[in-house]
Amino acid sequence: MKIAMPVKPKGDDYVLSTAYGKAKFFLIYDTDTQESKIIENTALNGKGIAQDLAGEHVDVVITNHIGGGAYNALVEKGIKAYFTEDKNQSYQKIIKSFLENKLTEITPQNFYMVPQHHHH
Repeated sequence: MKIAMPVKPKGDDYVLSTAYGKAKFFLIYDTDTQESKIIENTALNGKGIAQDLAGEHVDVVITNHIGGGAYNALVEKGIKAYFTEDKNQSYQKIIKSFLENKLTEITPQNFYMVPQHHHH
């Protein structure tokens, strides 16, 4: 399984970014090989990154907020989204939480509970 999340550099590591579509980088972690890689988010929007993540065969995205368009783009690509309240945490800690089934899957039914950014 491949897990992706928006990240930002912090020292020698990467931590979860509070941005989603505008995050400059996404980390992709492969649970089979236990390897991770960083891809640049050249689209800088939720729909564009969904396309890129689908191209990387990502199964799951973990985020602490996501807008409707970005969420729908993931759903269309068959990518599941999970919510974490952790901000600025190491990606390793967040992946561990996911693998221990501690994160909530974002569904159309609970989507309204996930923090979203609205542009005016």
